[in-house]
Amino acid sequence: MFKHSAETRTSTTLAGVIADARSLMAAEAARRRVRMDVDVESNLPFVTLDRVQIQQVLINLIRNGMDAMDSTAGERVFGIRVRRIGDVIQTEISDRGPGVEFPDRIFEPFFTTKEHGMGMGLAICRSIVESHGGQLWAKNNEPHGATFIFTLPVDATAEATASHAAGNQGLAL
Repeated sequence: MFKHSAETRTSTTLAGVIADARSLMAAEAARRRVRMDVDVESNLPFVTLDRVQIQQVLINLIRNGMDAMDSTAGERVFGIRVRRIGDVIQTEISDRGPGVEFPDRIFEPFFTTKEHGMGMGLAICRSIVESHGGQLWAKNNEPHGATFIFTLPVDATAEATASHAAGNQGLAL
């Protein structure tokens, strides 16, 4: 669905992309009485990404989580957690909705659980994440809700450059 396009990819931290997506969704969250809890690990390394495409993934997953909580009577809390695990940055997006009924099928094109859905959102999200060298999957939470998790590889070149620059600080030339 999405081919690799180096022209639109930049090396950046995911924290800024998360902040932008959160800002774009803040009014809708307030209107739907959903609290967004965001926990982004500090000093995350760079990832190479197409900012617009990854924002599309985040916004789709956030909106799906809000949709899932529409019928929730209790507290509507939506969580975004970003951390480094080895050589990837892992983003977890969780809700307190009813969970995922068909976790093995939800990423298939044209499969939908929504009355007016087209069934393309999650298929496109997975395609975007995979085109960035990452993975996207879902799991159910206990006692309720779902978490969508995606990974993006750390930009090893940018990390090596930053590490080398930090190692050279304080050297008299």
